[in-house]
Amino acid sequence: MTTEFTLRRADPGDAATIAEMRVRSSAERNAGVAPERSDAFRAACEAALEAELREGDTRIWLAFEGERAVGTATLMLMRTLPRIRSRSGIVADARDGRVRNVYVEPAYRGRGIAQALMREVLNEARRERVDRLTLGASDMGRPLYEKMGFVAKRDEMIYEGS
Repeated sequence: MTTEFTLRRADPGDAATIAEMRVRSSAERNAGVAPERSDAFRAACEAALEAELREGDTRIWLAFEGERAVGTATLMLMRTLPRIRSRSGIVADARDGRVRNVYVEPAYRGRGIAQALMREVLNEARRERVDRLTLGASDMGRPLYEKMGFVAKRDEMIYEGS
């Protein structure tokens, strides 16, 4: 079954729509979150997303079926220190990118929407001369990311603070 969908880059006016998708995505991963926590999370996300989209180093795309937003993907850009690459030598103007919040509503999965969103992310990363692009992968998303050229890296760790 094929879904006709369109993609477009989000602007600050889309913050509420994207925040709602983050709430739904979070609810899928964290069952049993109290509604009042979801409301607070939605409000915090909306404010943060609006600010990020205004500042410009965060790029977000939305997928639509007609007028209904059914998917999203985020690219966060950041400068980093120079690094050495085995093939290209020293990269003095290194730039990192972090893919966040790739989400497609359950009823629309398996129709190429996440792949189309990720193509937009990768194209933007190339335009912005991103030297290293990372993401966190769910079991469901891992095959797509591997198909698109991402490889698992065993030397990264995460600290979530206290």
